[in-house]
Amino acid sequence: MVAFSLNFFLGFYSLEGLKLAFEKYEVIRALNEKGFKDIVYDLDTSDPYVHRLTLFNKQKCKDDILIELVLKKYNVVIDMPFKTPLNGKCFETVAIEWMCLQNPYVDFSKKRPRLPGQKFPGLGLASKSVELLMIMSWRLNLAGLVNTPDHYHNAYLYSKIFYYLNPEFQARLMAIARDLKSYPLDTIAWAIEWDAVLDLTTGKPLKWMVGKQIVPFNNDLKRLFDSREYNKIVKTKMKDHKFKLNIEKFNEIKAQRSHE
Repeated sequence: MVAFSLNFFLGFYSLEGLKLAFEKYEVIRALNEKGFKDIVYDLDTSDPYVHRLTLFNKQKCKDDILIELVLKKYNVVIDMPFKTPLNGKCFETVAIEWMCLQNPYVDFSKKRPRLPGQKFPGLGLASKSVELLMIMSWRLNLAGLVNTPDHYHNAYLYSKIFYYLNPEFQARLMAIARDLKSYPLDTIAWAIEWDAVLDLTTGKPLKWMVGKQIVPFNNDLKRLFDSREYNKIVKTKMKDHKFKLNIEKFNEIKAQRSHE
């Protein structure tokens, strides 16, 4: 694990610099429009390897957390199942250890249903926040931004710009989206959590794969993930997977949960 320089977020950004960035990219404006007008920042760089930035509503209290970012530097070593001059090469990136964007003052609804891992509804700022992290990382001349989604919906939403480092994981994600495209995102996410998605290649419930995704900034990495070789393996591996949602099991568990 790579250490940061002391006192600054990611070894570079002061608290005032972070405030300016959140203002410039309209994160604060978006929070203000939702009624959060007294934002309190907390920056923790006491750990030389992992930095934490938290934005609270009015006071530093865990029940008032709006945004929490935990980041670390992470060395990505390329290990593709095909010949590439990048295999074995190491690239320095920033990894998202934890990112929480929540509104603890509203309830879930049919329009914004609860997703696995959520305690409160989101703020609708995920894209804007990831964009800001990408810009910050790029300005530090790092090779990419890494994320390890622990639920399907995270991986699916990130996959618009992120690639799995392992093309087999990329293929499985795309196969799930392909085979279950007729269902809403929250249904698919909960079905996987409840072992209600059947992997027809094994005859067993699908177990979520935890792997790293990256949005590359380095030109060599961009070309790698856009390459014919990477995409050929993804398309080939997709043919090896077939998934089906067990709707009876899903509805049964959903009914049980609704009465808890």
